[in-house]
Amino acid sequence: MGKEVPAASFALGISLTANYGTVSIRHHDGSFEDMGRVHGDEAYLEMMQRLSLRSSRHPSPPYDDMEEQWKDQPRQFWRKMRKAVGLPASPDVAVLSSMLKKLVELAEPSFSAIISYPALPGLYQEDIADAANYLNLQMLEGNHRYPPHAIVAAYAGHSMGLCESFDDEERCTEQGLKLPVRETLLVEYTEAALLLHSKVMREAYDLALHNLDIAASFELGSAGSLRHDNGTRIHKLVVQLLRKRYDSSPLPPEVITVIMTGSPRSVNSPGIQKVIKDAVEELGFEADMLTSDPDFVAARGAAELSWRALSLTKQAEL
Repeated sequence: MGKEVPAASFALGISLTANYGTVSIRHHDGSFEDMGRVHGDEAYLEMMQRLSLRSSRHPSPPYDDMEEQWKDQPRQFWRKMRKAVGLPASPDVAVLSSMLKKLVELAEPSFSAIISYPALPGLYQEDIADAANYLNLQMLEGNHRYPPHAIVAAYAGHSMGLCESFDDEERCTEQGLKLPVRETLLVEYTEAALLLHSKVMREAYDLALHNLDIAASFELGSAGSLRHDNGTRIHKLVVQLLRKRYDSSPLPPEVITVIMTGSPRSVNSPGIQKVIKDAVEELGFEADMLTSDPDFVAARGAAELSWRALSLTKQAEL
């Protein structure tokens, strides 16, 4: 069990990665406390690796059109049936629920949270929401509607994309429109995997879009760093993703903000940051590298978003 804090004095943020989860809390004075990490079991690792494959994709809300929604009706029917008899919505939701339960227990008591999750082809916001609902954990919305991908939470964890008047929805929206726009690359590097997500960022919120600029390899985690060509393969994967995103862009950016998350041992392993930086610069971009607190920055960002959502909820109730 973790440390106990009064429920009204903090907000909970959770971040899921390819092979573990972290939890942080944001106190009323603006400080953060990292509560701990839970390593994924075999079922969790198998699920994340499977969901990293393009073949794991399927229609999921929010839908792009009515045809997509119609095709998804059989799957949704079975999810509703499972929930009706008290089961998690799917076997994957059961695995996610098991992980989230362990993370929430590190910061009891807590009845609400914001949960960030890795951008994988087959992992959807409804899976995160259903896992939280199965645990009776309220999913906070605030100025956003969907659980944020890790890139959004890490962005907020580096104090970017955040309005000042977060307890006033209208003013926060106005201020958000004036925030700087940053082309951003998230690099999640753990012992198990290398996950990449490229996205233009301004406000720290997520639209749960399905067509993401992402890449994943469960062969290029730091545990496999003994392979002499891993640096070359990581370099190639980064270049491929960025080239796909920007080659047809009429106005490519001058600077790409690179946020590195994952285990400190992995992110600080010899040469990896240079490999990423060189890959970005090979295509003519300047790399603004953000590598501090790689293990908890996304959980802290989720906790900050959680605090803001709670503050907005309290204002609405007055």
